[in-house]
Amino acid sequence: MTRLERQPIEDVRGPVAENSPRPQTRLSVPNRVALVEEYAKGASVDELVRRFGIHRTTVHRLASQAGVTVRRRGLDEPGRREAARLYDQGMTLEEVAAELGVGDETVRSAVVACGGAIRSRGRRPATV
Repeated sequence: MTRLERQPIEDVRGPVAENSPRPQTRLSVPNRVALVEEYAKGASVDELVRRFGIHRTTVHRLASQAGVTVRRRGLDEPGRREAARLYDQGMTLEEVAAELGVGDETVRSAVVACGGAIRSRGRRPATV
């Protein structure tokens, strides 16, 4: 069978893109509509990622394209203060992020917003 005779590959989510370094799935129009409706009703991004087999940025992009206000996970003011306190006590950005369930860039922003300074990378100084 020649390349031109091959049938397009599809799964329950729609046609799979070809010539990509990684397999990609294009959501069908009904699935896009369902995803946006669920997102608008408050479904979590993680839930939609699992259900539709897509990346979280795809959820945000499709919601935005449909005119739905995109929710961003982050820290409120008490959360920012807590992140800065934990970082100031010696935890790394990654450790604080894991503790609070956010990304390390969110923690970095919180520390800076609270007047803290970001330590250089590398070994932490030994405590005596």
